[in-house]
Amino acid sequence: MNRKKSIKVAAVIDIGSNMLKMRISQLKKGEISDLEKLEYPLNLGHEVFTEGKIRFESLRELSGILHGYRGILKEYGVNQYKVVATTAFREAKNRSYVIDQLKIQNDMTVQVLEDDQEKTLIYSEILNTLDKMENKKGENALISYIGAGTIGFSLYNGKHMIFSQNIPMGALKLHDMLGNIQELTEDFYTVVEEYLNSIIGHIRIPFSKGLVSNLVLTGNEIQLIAHICGVMPENGCYTIPAQMLTDLFKQIRSMSQEKISNHYGISEDTAELLYSALAIYIRLIEFSESDVIIAPKVELWDALMRHMLLPKSSEEYFEHVRENAISCAYEIAKTYHCNHLHSENVRKFACRIFDKMKGAHGLDHRKRLLLELAAILHDCGYYVTAKQHLLSTFDLIKDIDVYGMTDEEMLLTAYVSRYNEYDVPNYDDIEFIRLSDKNRLIVSKLVAIFRLANALDKAQKQKLSDIRVKLNNDRLLITADSNENCYLEKWAFEQCAPFFQEVFGYKPVLTVRSSLI
Repeated sequence: MNRKKSIKVAAVIDIGSNMLKMRISQLKKGEISDLEKLEYPLNLGHEVFTEGKIRFESLRELSGILHGYRGILKEYGVNQYKVVATTAFREAKNRSYVIDQLKIQNDMTVQVLEDDQEKTLIYSEILNTLDKMENKKGENALISYIGAGTIGFSLYNGKHMIFSQNIPMGALKLHDMLGNIQELTEDFYTVVEEYLNSIIGHIRIPFSKGLVSNLVLTGNEIQLIAHICGVMPENGCYTIPAQMLTDLFKQIRSMSQEKISNHYGISEDTAELLYSALAIYIRLIEFSESDVIIAPKVELWDALMRHMLLPKSSEEYFEHVRENAISCAYEIAKTYHCNHLHSENVRKFACRIFDKMKGAHGLDHRKRLLLELAAILHDCGYYVTAKQHLLSTFDLIKDIDVYGMTDEEMLLTAYVSRYNEYDVPNYDDIEFIRLSDKNRLIVSKLVAIFRLANALDKAQKQKLSDIRVKLNNDRLLITADSNENCYLEKWAFEQCAPFFQEVFGYKPVLTVRSSLI
């Protein structure tokens, strides 16, 4: 099948925990329309959640289906495609072997999305849907995606995300973990509810009374639930009364999988996921004052397809991630009583130096964002202890969930914050030497920039409101105006200058002009 050259065609293959899906779409006159959608059930999630790895029998089955999908891609003349995998591959101990075999057997490179990457792509599509609604339901909202193996939470205040967290517990994983108990008690639903509460109950919503005005939920089972409730979508979104969900859960929670299957005309595999998903949805309803649940019809591949067919959307997506990551970081910094004015000053100075050194550091805009996050969070360790605040800062940041940021990126951010004063990255630090050569170099470059920026507000009094940065031969010239005593800042700057020169080969020089002289 030959496509006209003027029409762009792309495909996404999504290897999920219980389904292998492919979508082929085209861009025609600025609009994305689907040409083909295929689904094939898999049991990867069951294997990984119970045995910790993907069986080679399943690998062979997966490889065979991908071979067939590849033939269909050829028929449509698709050259641009992505193959992505989520929770099952993320948690499989043998994922490297499986990915390697798929590359050898199918000539396909599988990108395993981290939890934050997967959820952020979905959230970006959810917000696009909410923005189109006449009565804005996105303000003061808990937005959650319930997958087979994870639950994602984000809080939206109408402008930005201010909180983001992922919990390694989804509908399929919940069932697989507690399934054996079902045979031991007729009161199984109580066990499920208690277990969910032991995990989700620790989450604190930073809104009035710990409740949100709107609840936005989506996931693999939401369309089935809406269908059972007799709710039809409007403008790509379901609006389901919360009471309807509660009544449905009460009706099925004491039913066997076989009985649920027969009653609703669904497979037993779907029935077990329906129960687990409903249990999670019901628990999330407790976070909201709303009597309805908003459920946009969005999937992971919506965002991936948009980025491939509309390249400009990738730039917009990064800006979306940047704004919301910074918003979340400031909310976290507020929790740890960080000095906002100091953080903002250091962030501004660090970005000025980073931008001027672009030709010397070779780092992209994503690394610039790590620098910004380090500036916002670098003093949070004082909340734990002043004695070892740098180590406390490191420990806090590396385990924090920040919207759109991967675990690796937060680890690098933690290292930049860890070396924000007089210590420099060194090979006596056992944790640091475990980083790859590439990441050690990234950390060293960002630390060199960050330490200069932090020194310029050493007293945390914003004596320098702004700086001018210029490269002159082998010197980095920083000039500023101030009528205050800046001897502490000059001293701190001199302490940090040698490491910057060691990394970049430029000698930093600070000149502070005063109108009083």
